[in-house]
Amino acid sequence: MNYLLAMTSQTAANSNTAAGSSGMVMILFMVFVIAYFAVIMRKDKKKQQDEQSMSESVKVGDEVLTIGGVVGRVVTVREDSIDIETGADRIKIRFTKQAIAKNITADKKAEEIKQAKMKEAKEKAGKIGKK
Repeated sequence: MNYLLAMTSQTAANSNTAAGSSGMVMILFMVFVIAYFAVIMRKDKKKQQDEQSMSESVKVGDEVLTIGGVVGRVVTVREDSIDIETGADRIKIRFTKQAIAKNITADKKAEEIKQAKMKEAKEKAGKIGKK
């Protein structure tokens, strides 16, 4: 009888330890899931802010690409829309600002600045190496 009582208490102790261990694993898993979704949401929010700032910075004369694949030069900027002139016939099309996928002019300027900085850094590194 004592043997049975001892076996029962030992089994109960083992199951409590296993339950505590699995509870800890579950908590760690939930923390990981929450952190993962927080990172994903932050990336999406940053991307949305970048797109909004790009569409707000479009000005007359910029060459833009729309989400539909239309490339043209901006001729009019309004509060919520822009007019683009495209093609050899200079056809004007009105788009909402959210339809702008890329500001080609701004991207070219940014690339030129990046290339100039890299060239300047290489020249500085060359001068330091010669000393």
